[in-house]
Parts: sequence; structure tokens; C-alpha cells
Amino acid sequence: MNLDTDFHGLHGFILLNCFAIQFSEKSQNYKSKKKNLRSKKIRENPCPNSINNLEIIQMLTNKDIANYFNELGGFMDLYGENAFRTKSYKNAYIAIRKVDSPMVEMSDVEISAVKGLGKSTASKVREIIETRKMQKLEDYKAKTPEGIQEMLKIKGFGAKKVSIIWKELEVETLGELLYACNENRLIKLKGFGEKTQLDLKKKIEYFLKSRDKFRYATLEAEALELIEKIEKILPNIAISLTGEMRRRLPIVEKIEILIGTTDNLDDIFNKKTGLELLNRTDDFFYNCQTVNELPVKITTCSAEEFGSKLFKFTGTRAFLEGFVAFTNGADFTNLATEAAVFEKANLPIIPPELRENAAILELAKANDLPKLIEASDIKGVVHSHSTYSDGYNTLREMAEYSKAQGFEYLVITDHSKSAFYANGLKPDRVLAQMAEIDALNEELAPFKIFKSIESDILNNGSLDYDDEVLAKFDM
Repeated sequence: MNLDTDFHGLHGFILLNCFAIQFSEKSQNYKSKKKNLRSKKIRENPCPNSINNLEIIQMLTNKDIANYFNELGGFMDLYGENAFRTKSYKNAYIAIRKVDSPMVEMSDVEISAVKGLGKSTASKVREIIETRKMQKLEDYKAKTPEGIQEMLKIKGFGAKKVSIIWKELEVETLGELLYACNENRLIKLKGFGEKTQLDLKKKIEYFLKSRDKFRYATLEAEALELIEKIEKILPNIAISLTGEMRRRLPIVEKIEILIGTTDNLDDIFNKKTGLELLNRTDDFFYNCQTVNELPVKITTCSAEEFGSKLFKFTGTRAFLEGFVAFTNGADFTNLATEAAVFEKANLPIIPPELRENAAILELAKANDLPKLIEASDIKGVVHSHSTYSDGYNTLREMAEYSKAQGFEYLVITDHSKSAFYANGLKPDRVLAQMAEIDALNEELAPFKIFKSIESDILNNGSLDYDDEVLAKFDM
């Protein structure tokens, strides 16, 4: 099961026994409260310049706004723009990520008062809120080849290296870049070497393989919100996620939804849902995209066959073929609920997350289905950065919030001293952090903070602290 537990102010991984489960930035309860509060505030006190776009505004988070500035900074690095101005936009990205209140609800005065934002960046925030665009960023995109823009999206590559390759090798597509790597052309460039070239080649191959795919956590919130909005427009009609999203795969290609009606769906393509119809392949399939340009496929069917179709569009081909063989080709059409499908097959309901292959059918027959991980099984949080390095929250804030969420422990893993770019901890600051951890552990017991570090490995293979310092960490 892919379990996405959100956590405000922390970023890292949750550890359950030997399972590392990815999670994002805000708890579900926190997110739900903020969402309700946000909708209420916008209705009561909308921004005067953007009242016509309320439905769209509600979907724009601070992270969304911040990403515009991060992307702009990358383009400015690419073109070698003034370093001071470039840094100001990158600082704006960090500053906006730290803002607790939704910026879409703020007045111009409140936006300008955000620490780290100047007059120019504050005006661009307003531009983004009202138009979902930043003209300065659009100008850079207009003059930059699409292939170069793709290179900027490769994690760990960097705009300055992209610029060198573009200018000196005149490479403008990922295909050309991969070919250049295979010909060892990059090792002749300043700042590149055989190791860098090999690493880049692996990153390009991974990027090409995963292009047009998304992390489940990236689509989950928008998918659930979309279903909620459709349900308001089409009350008393069965609606469900299907496919990879319903099976909660870590990587998915699109949001897939099944709607139990054969009526025309024109009413759901509007500003309230943020859903745009791209094309219809026949009477039952709609290819769409969200306001954030995320792909959506909607399938319709009659209410009488909703259960049969939901079952069909959830499992993999391997699972479905195995199911047909297991049931000797019995007829499972025209069943209103999915439970009816399993009842007719004389099987317990197999959770969508387990419908990947036919082997699960034998376990179901023996009533020996694996127990899925639940949120309540998660005992603690590891790989967490505080304000000691590049995190957004203090050690106390993180510990108190972790305890309030019901976790038993928190593992602090700030950057080590070699990570100067992330305010890595020198030995004296490591000891200061450890002293604060000891005090908090005494105050918050039985909750426990474990002392750890994200330590860099040096060229000689050693870690960047001496043995005396390393011995003081819990893990």
C-alpha cells in the first residue's frame, strides 16, 4: 500500500519497522482544517481584484506560488543574469514556502510585509494569484528551446551546467545530450568529468523513462478534491477513482475516474471543477486536464453496471485475466456494486492495492489476505531537517507537533558540515543541537528525539566528522 501521511513543517520519510514510507508537508487534519478555513475566508473577504477566479484561486497553494520563483531563478541562471537579482527570486521561493497563511487570501499590503519579499517580487505574487502566470517567466520560456527547458527539470543537473552544454556543444534536446554522453563529449567541458558524465547519463535515462508520469502524492489531493467537486454537481451518482490511482501505485500516469451515469457530462467542465475537456473518444470516455494541466480520464457507465466496471477498471490486466480463469469465465456484468462481484465469486473483497497480479486470488480464497499498513501503524518520523540547517521549523516546533500527532519519536537528521550550501552543522553546532535535544527529551518524555545527521561522504570514503563526534549520535 502506498501510504501518504502529510506532516507540516517536516520533509523526509516515515519509518515503520523496515518500511520507509514517503510523506509530504502537512497533516491531513491540518490540511482539511486549512482548506475549510481557506474557503470560508475567501467567501467572506475575497481579494477585490480576483473575485472572478475564486474557484481557481482556492487550488493555488503557497508551494505552487513559490515554484514560479524557483523556476524563474533557474532560467536566470541559465542565461547568466545578474546574480543578485537571481538570488532575490530564489530567496522569494524560500520565503513563500515558510508562510503559514494562504497567500491567496492576503492583501497586497500583507504580501509586501512577508519577510524576504521585495516590492517587485510581491507584485509578481499578485500577478500569479490573479492570472496563474508570471510574465517574466513566460518571456524566458518563449525564447528557450523546449529541450533545454526539459534539461532544467532533471534533478541534480543544474542550470549552469545546462548553459555550458547548450552554448559549447549546441545541444538542444535530451536525445542529443544522451548521444553526446555516449560519445564522451562532455568530459572535455569545464566542470565536467567522466564521473559527472556517467551520472548525467543515468539521470537522462531515468527522466526519459519517467516522463509524463507522476508521484501518487502529487496527484492524490487534487484527485480527491476533483471527485468532491463532481459529486456536488452530480449528487446521488456513484463516483470513484480507478486504475493506478485507486491501487495507489507510487508512480501513476493520470487521474482515472468512473462515473455511474450515461448522461452528458458537460456540466462538470467549468471553473468550479477547474476541469477542461480535451476530447471524447466515444460516448463513454472523456480525456481532460485539470487547471494545473494534470491528465484526467473519465469513464461513464450505467448505475446498474457501476460495480462491474469499477472492478474492471481497477485491477491490472494480469489480475483480471487471473480472475477470469479463477472463476471459470463466469459472467460478472451488470452488477451495481463491487462487493457484489466478490460475493458472486465467493471471495472476500480484495483491497484495490492488492490487485496487481493473480497470485493474490489464492490468498483470498484461503482467507489469508495480507493486512495493509494503516496510518495508526506509523510510530515515528525520520530524516527531518530543522532550522539548524535548511529546515523551515525549529527543533521544538517539530518535536511538539510530532508528539501532538501521536508519534512516539522524531529523528533529527540535519545536514553535516560539508553541506555549506544548506547551512550544514559544524561540530560546535552539533553539540549545541544535542544539548537542546536532551532538554526537550526530558521535557516531552516519553516522546523521544533521536540524534542523527545527514552526513556527507568525503572523496576518501570517510564521513565528514571525526569518530569522537560521530560516537555521540544515536544513529
